[in-house]
Amino acid sequence: MGQGISRRGFLKNTTLIAGASAVSFNALFGFSRAFAQDMTGTDDDLQTVINLAATAELFASTHYLAAINAANNGDLDLAEVQVNYLKTAFLAEREHYDLLLSLGAQPVVQEFYVPETLFSDVDLFSQITEVAETAFTAAYLAAARIFTNLGQPAFAVTAAQIAAVEAEHRALVRQIGRRLPNNLSYEKFDFNNVSDAVPVLQPFLDGSGDGFIGPVAPPTEADVAAIRAEAASLGYMSTTPYAAMEMTPAATPEMMGSAVMVTAGAGNVNIRREPNTSAAIDGVLSANTSAAIDGQRMDDAGMQWWHLSSGGWVRADTVTVGEGAANLPGM
Repeated sequence: MGQGISRRGFLKNTTLIAGASAVSFNALFGFSRAFAQDMTGTDDDLQTVINLAATAELFASTHYLAAINAANNGDLDLAEVQVNYLKTAFLAEREHYDLLLSLGAQPVVQEFYVPETLFSDVDLFSQITEVAETAFTAAYLAAARIFTNLGQPAFAVTAAQIAAVEAEHRALVRQIGRRLPNNLSYEKFDFNNVSDAVPVLQPFLDGSGDGFIGPVAPPTEADVAAIRAEAASLGYMSTTPYAAMEMTPAATPEMMGSAVMVTAGAGNVNIRREPNTSAAIDGVLSANTSAAIDGQRMDDAGMQWWHLSSGGWVRADTVTVGEGAANLPGM
């Protein structure tokens, strides 16, 4: 192994970190708000979500391009089909990145750090890439939860679409490392917020890990164009639609942040199919979380109910309501 880094030690630490609490994350890494907002139990704001997602996508495309170049140079012992895996993974990460930039995302860093032998040791490359892709998948699942709470189902589905592709990448790098690719019945939902993923990835963002070297510059436009030119021959589908594609310009992160919201208190709040206490319970609004509302109704007993933009009703006395709720239409 390279100077100062133990494969077993690094992987053990990242596995433990992925299951740790937010308090443990801060204690272990002391990560800065330069990378993410404080984890106080509230949802990440939308700009944080897309900024961190863009950072992850830029890191992933940097990572895969370096591996492709190392394989082409003979430094990383991969078969041609495995290099093709990486090329199509690179293309997917760049498309995700372009989408996030179109929404106003700004990556928090532009250069990255890696373990010294990452691109010459296939086993290390496979295992550390799995750690990263597992974190990416969990972060997008967290983003889907946040978008759902904001009443933006198209963006929630788009986040889930990206999470599914990141999980495919995780399976492929496990296969490269000769480990069972499809070893899970459910992808891990390790993070409540996107910012919870930062400690897992922080050594790659600031070089704080033992034996990390860099910075490694991100792909150039020429790098991206060269691999995109191979898309058709690789069988890569670059025109797959994403759910948010048909959202109107008004449905941007900035506008979503101005939605009328309700917030649950210290306990979960039942979401009912109809605005009455005998209606079926379709889900819960988790304690201390918020959701967008788009309408209101008074039940036969004179109790006020709010309609969630994502569907279902919550009773007014079980939530705190944001400004503008009184002006919402009756339903």
